[in-house]
Amino acid sequence: MKDGSGERTRVVLLAAGQGKRMKSGLPKVLHEVLGKTILGRLLTAADEVRPEHIHVVVGHEAEQVEQHIKDNPSATPVSTHLQSPQLGTGHALMQVAPSLKDFVGTLVVSVADTPLLSGATLKALVDEHKRSKAVVSLLTTDVDDAKNYGRIVRDEKGNVMGIVEHKDASEAQRAIKEINPAIYCFSWPTAEAALATLKNENQQKEYYLTDVIGWAHDHKHAIASSKVPDWREVAGINSRIELAEAMRLMRDIAVTNLALESGVTIVDPAGTWIAPEVKIGKDTVVLPGCYITGDVTIGENCTIGPNTVMKGRVVVGDNSSVSQSLVVNSEIGNHCKVGPFSHLREHSVLRDKVKVGNFVELKKTIINERTNASHLSYLGDSTLGSGCNIGAGTITANYDHITKVKSRTTICDGASTGSNSVLVAPVTLEENSVVGAGAVITKDVPKGALAVTRAELKQVDGWAEKRKKKADAAKLEAAKGI
Repeated sequence: MKDGSGERTRVVLLAAGQGKRMKSGLPKVLHEVLGKTILGRLLTAADEVRPEHIHVVVGHEAEQVEQHIKDNPSATPVSTHLQSPQLGTGHALMQVAPSLKDFVGTLVVSVADTPLLSGATLKALVDEHKRSKAVVSLLTTDVDDAKNYGRIVRDEKGNVMGIVEHKDASEAQRAIKEINPAIYCFSWPTAEAALATLKNENQQKEYYLTDVIGWAHDHKHAIASSKVPDWREVAGINSRIELAEAMRLMRDIAVTNLALESGVTIVDPAGTWIAPEVKIGKDTVVLPGCYITGDVTIGENCTIGPNTVMKGRVVVGDNSSVSQSLVVNSEIGNHCKVGPFSHLREHSVLRDKVKVGNFVELKKTIINERTNASHLSYLGDSTLGSGCNIGAGTITANYDHITKVKSRTTICDGASTGSNSVLVAPVTLEENSVVGAGAVITKDVPKGALAVTRAELKQVDGWAEKRKKKADAAKLEAAKGI
């Protein structure tokens, strides 16, 4: 794929690090930030520059990272390149170089632990790199506390001369506030010549990719830089505290954008967690305690929450409410009411004007217009027609634990079930049929028929009085024996 300018672009993400300070068996790049892994967010940002290919350098727990990439396919082809042992960022790019032998264009290289890096910022760097015809371009930012970041060294005219790593910096260089977040563009294959010159003559005994900037300066190649106004966008994640801070900042950005640009009321911004990819229509109100992540689209004039979780691919129409419920990979139509305490599991679909009430669980179930399931029911692998009423305690028995087979239940238009009824799948309730309370249905119920399986009610007159007299007599006899 070529970008809009017709030039070729590829991206390299450096994801081989262990992340010791995370104190985790999970690779650092696989920790989640509002529903997406750190690596997943970098892959999304990388797609914004329209690369023809993305190369991911893996190392620590490489198998986990590779499996994650396979399980979450990108729109852009992705390949992995093993770096073992990990001998620095320059060494990491060396592992990719053989795959670039026929590539001529812009090579974007970035660390893979900056989840707040936006695609817009990455695209702006690529655009500046091409506009300036630089061999090397890099992002920079200013920070009050540079910590362990490399410092940007400039000449008296303000041109970038090189980058010095913190451990190799002098006291004067450590006072520099402009730092290197390790996000670059290289004109390839011109910059490839620099890889052969890299040496590990430093405190870490590693091959630094930052030395490519010094090489470009020494060889009189053009170097461009673009400064990111807010350093937090390019901050790397190295601890659980920094992970939590990144999530908080991402939430704040998303909530602010929804309130200012989409006309959404967020009642308690500090107590509401919404991922930036979530779309919400105007005049919708999000109540406290909600956690909404993934490919979620919510319509206009809805009320979401309080204490509602939505994740995966979720669509909610207009004028609907979802209260104190969990919705996963499901669709909710217009004028629907869900909750409180409902659970919509994967691939459930509610058409318009459907009510799913308290303690109702759905799984792979389609419910058509104006159907109600108001209380205490499980509907799994089911299709419900329009205008149905599901009584409290209705269960679709869809799973045979011996054969491991799941079967479907079909409830046609206008049918209703009484309280505490069990529908043993596969089974069909035809139009306008009625299932009596407490029935166990194992056969199809014809159109308009009543299905009852309980025994006929029997009344015994005077039974309670006789029972009481017998019990009282037994107590008297027992008392005599004391």
